[in-house]
Amino acid sequence: MTITALASLTFTISGYTQEPSTSLEFKRCHIQNSAIEIDAECATLQRRENPDDKNSRLIDLSVVKLPSSASEPERDAFTLIQGGPGGSSIDMAISYRQALEFIRSKRDIIIVDQRGTGRSNKLTCPQPDETPTSSFDREQTLALTRQCITELSQHDLRYYTTSVAVQDLEAVRQAAGYEQLTVYGVSYGTRVAQHYLRRFEDQTRAIIIDGVVDIGLNLAGAEIARRSQDAFDAMVSRCNQTVSCKSEFGDVDQKFEELRARLVDQTVEIELPHPTSGKLVKHTVSESDLLAVVRFLPYATETMALLPMIIARAYDGDYIPLAAQGISTLESLTDEFATGMHNSVVCAEDAPFVKPGAASETANTYFGSDMIDAIAATCEMWPKGVIDDDFTQAFDSDKPVLILSGETDPITPPANGHRAAAMFSKSKHLVVPSHGHGVIARGCVPYLLRDFIENVDLDRLKTDCIERERAMPFFIDPAGPEA
Repeated sequence: MTITALASLTFTISGYTQEPSTSLEFKRCHIQNSAIEIDAECATLQRRENPDDKNSRLIDLSVVKLPSSASEPERDAFTLIQGGPGGSSIDMAISYRQALEFIRSKRDIIIVDQRGTGRSNKLTCPQPDETPTSSFDREQTLALTRQCITELSQHDLRYYTTSVAVQDLEAVRQAAGYEQLTVYGVSYGTRVAQHYLRRFEDQTRAIIIDGVVDIGLNLAGAEIARRSQDAFDAMVSRCNQTVSCKSEFGDVDQKFEELRARLVDQTVEIELPHPTSGKLVKHTVSESDLLAVVRFLPYATETMALLPMIIARAYDGDYIPLAAQGISTLESLTDEFATGMHNSVVCAEDAPFVKPGAASETANTYFGSDMIDAIAATCEMWPKGVIDDDFTQAFDSDKPVLILSGETDPITPPANGHRAAAMFSKSKHLVVPSHGHGVIARGCVPYLLRDFIENVDLDRLKTDCIERERAMPFFIDPAGPEA
């Protein structure tokens, strides 16, 4: 189904008429993510939940401007889109604030939390009373999905997809008065950036896609399990080739398998200081902790460096490092990501296109088919969202496309970037050595972005500086790597 923008419709409730806003009134504000707070300008843009229905309810989109320091800023703006799906772009901008300062020297940065995320009508699902002890429980998944749909019943969950989100982004551009946008997306955000380019090519100055979800890549099939296994295997291989890691921890792969079997057979009750509050808490160490740590720590070289030590210590009976990382990872995902929006995206854009037999491709991965099964169970009952007819079709553009990949990215590896580069005739693909998922703030990459956004000229980029990047050495003990 194709989504069309209907900007001037009216909406009658209880005898009075509401109209969606078409302009932005920015006011000075402070935006905060955890302990970090920065100055900004904030505004709200109202949009129809269903853009094609004049009687659809209005929802608020939270929009933030980081004004340029220039006396006369350029007439275009830069925007960035978080991944997930389900993450907050505004929170990401706060985290990347230092890298973004180079861009603000010439132009404004405008950020909108995608509908259903962050500060824009966030679709939060209830969490289980206790952390699951196994990676997939079908009955629990169905029960939680049913409960989530019930609690979000005031929302029309069909309209929180990428095809609707790009219409919102274009409405923000128009309301803010910018001639064009340079769009940066990371992970799932690269899907949004590419679809915005497809739909609004004339309004796009350039795009930067970092940790690429290339057109047609399916996030509900075997992809995540296979890539996660690849990353784990690469970590084990690197440890085996590193004298200090191999001598200290031995066969990490074997210890992982035996540790997992042990935790599946019997969970372990421990007490430990909570990794955030420091308060002593009780925790049940389970397979879920282990799989969360093995999946997410490889996203960054600094946390990847901890993984052999965490596995080996838990294998030897010291579960505190594993539990602390498991708690941090799972709580971060719960707090930061909007599960409802995630489901609306994946159940519309990925699950319907999973190839028969995809589960067989996961047979030799540590995840197995659990992730495929969990998504399939969720999407059995999740309302089917709308996507544009050409959503999964390859396309080209004459706008410059800068493609960034981390060499060790455990979820969107450089192969994805290579496929995107083959699709876009006017593109350049940079692979940053030794780094994982999302490289916008790594090494000299902020300077490369500054130069690219200044001229949108791929041929003038001097990229040799990225070759200086190195991986964090493996931690031998909690004090750090071998001296």
